[in-house]
Amino acid sequence: MRLILERSDAGLDLTPGEIADHLSISPASVSGILDRLHAGGLITFSPNEKDRRSKLVIPVDRSVDIEHIDPLTARIRDMSAGLSSDDVRLIAEFIEGIADAVDGECR
Repeated sequence: MRLILERSDAGLDLTPGEIADHLSISPASVSGILDRLHAGGLITFSPNEKDRRSKLVIPVDRSVDIEHIDPLTARIRDMSAGLSSDDVRLIAEFIEGIADAVDGECR
């Protein structure tokens, strides 16, 4: 939901395929997620004028509490609130190094 709101706020279109690419999950998984968001009244769909084979995902309920939908991100944000920019840079470099090492082992 966060991605949907952020893209909408930026005035950018968003398709289910773009969501799948962004989250690195299958289109079928995205379809299930979007079905639940639609059933909950949080999103709707509109035709994609640029590509008639797809549709655009549009947020409906702007009052949604993102912290409730995405509590992990809220918790991480709270944990990192007191870090300096140098601390954040160092932690990011460390995590990127770990991700590179894991990717190297998985190839």
